[in-house]
Formats: sequence, structure tokens, C-alpha cells
Amino acid sequence: MRFRELVLPATDPDALADFHGPSYGTTRLRFDQGPQVCSHFAVNVAPQRFEEAVAQVRERMPLLHDDVPFPAWGARSAYYYDPGGNIVELIAREGAPGEELLLEVSEVGLPVVDVGAAVDFLESELGAPHFDGDRRRFSAVGDDRGLFIVVPVGRDWLFTDRPASGAPVRVTVEGTSARELRVPGSDHVIEVASG
Repeated sequence: MRFRELVLPATDPDALADFHGPSYGTTRLRFDQGPQVCSHFAVNVAPQRFEEAVAQVRERMPLLHDDVPFPAWGARSAYYYDPGGNIVELIAREGAPGEELLLEVSEVGLPVVDVGAAVDFLESELGAPHFDGDRRRFSAVGDDRGLFIVVPVGRDWLFTDRPASGAPVRVTVEGTSARELRVPGSDHVIEVASG
């Protein structure tokens, strides 16, 4: 699965747009006026350039964790808060090689009321495979290029004491037939763009 665009809520959209820039590789990133919340997204980095990506972030922001191994996922990650309080992850995946430093947004957090129902919906509507998780407290749906991280509203994001908010996110994914989907148990919108 590929994310073309991610839109997150922010109290100061312009400041966050200045911090992040208009895109991460092939994914546009935008911020709309909204509440102060802790959203989560991850950016795939070229595996052989992981240390370089981490060093660039360290020059701008303190890191929460700078090298977390995820052997079951064939990955390693670093985490930091952006100026808006979102938890951003840099992740180098063996299954997502590339030459560019920042390849794409590869994870989008989707807090929902019922994880199992949302996972079933993503599988049936997008044809996205269940990647990992228990379908109750955490599930990842998709692949190494694009994963929805589905958690219950109110659950703390990994490595933080900040709860996942139900504030809506909007995601555009690549697909075969254009349509707009509303994720059950949330106000999240997934736009499927064809071509």
C-alpha cells in the first residue's frame, strides 16, 4: 500500500508545515487547523542511510529513542516529537529499500473505538493484509510501504505517555477505483485515488 497524502490536525498548521516541509519522499504531508493532539506517523528511510537520517533529526529535535530494533518486522526505528507534539518515527525496513534518504510516509496511526471492526473494514475495502497485532489492542494493516497502525482511542502511543486521540486524520492511498471511505468507529477518512 502506498500513501499519497497525509493530513493531520494541528493548532498551528503553518509552523508544522515549515518544520516538516511539503513531503516525505513520495508522500505529501499537510496540516489542517484542529486540536492539539498526539498523532503518529512513520517515515521510511533508506536502510543504508538510517544513521544519517537520525543524525539530521538530532540536530533539530531531541530523540526519544535513537535505535530501536524490530527484528520481527526486519526494521529499526528512531522516535521524536515534532513541535506540534506528534510522535514521528524514522524506520529503516529491510523490505523497503531505496536510495533516497526519506522514501515515503509508511505508517499512519488510526485510533478507533473498535480495533477489530476497523481492521476488518481495511482488509475488505482496501484489500490490505493484516501485517501484525492482536486485532484488539493493536494491529498493523498493510505492508512495508504503507501500514495503518490501528489502536484504541486513549491507548498510549508506543514509548510515550501520550494517548492516541480520536481527532480525525485524512489519508489518500493508491488504489484501482477512486472512492472515499470512512473508517468505522472514527472520523478518519481514507480517499482512494486511482491512476
